[in-house]
Amino acid sequence: MKRIIKILAFGGLVCICGLLCLPMTAVSSEVPTIEPPVIVTTCGQSPGAVMVKMSLMQAQIVPVENNNTIIASELKGKGYKTLIVTTGTSGKGMGAAGTNINKEIARCKEVIAAAKEEGMIVITAHVEGMARRTDSADQQSIDEIMPLGDVMLVVAESDSDGYFTKLAQEYGKPLIVAKDALEIGKKLKEYVKVEK
Repeated sequence: MKRIIKILAFGGLVCICGLLCLPMTAVSSEVPTIEPPVIVTTCGQSPGAVMVKMSLMQAQIVPVENNNTIIASELKGKGYKTLIVTTGTSGKGMGAAGTNINKEIARCKEVIAAAKEEGMIVITAHVEGMARRTDSADQQSIDEIMPLGDVMLVVAESDSDGYFTKLAQEYGKPLIVAKDALEIGKKLKEYVKVEK
């Protein structure tokens, strides 16, 4: 009788563990094909968008443009295929641009919505490591923008505590992890449409 109870208890434990693991396996791992021309912007006026542009140029993912103040209407009819929006903020950058985190979030949400209307792939990114996860403005940009992408892109340091892995799982988004900012272009190249 004790043996039967032990077997049933073990079986129940296995079932519970299986159920707990379901959210982990529910994450979509299929990254859509990325296609240039690419437009990159920032939600928070940090240098991340420029870093992404430079890395994509180095990897020959061109044409690629960077516009940190782009608005929704500027996407229409330009032929862009992919939008990348970086998160993490710079107080100095926002001050110099005459904006704030709330305006940045509103602008980027409108740009993302317009990009989706244009049939573009949207990649939301965090590429400056833990230095851009230090205050409430950083967190606001992450919380409001990261879930809106078709794909999430981070550098390894940004996800050193597993935060973005969990976020991607929560929203069922594929997550691309580059070793560092220099490797972003090389990593994205794996998903770029090859012309025949």
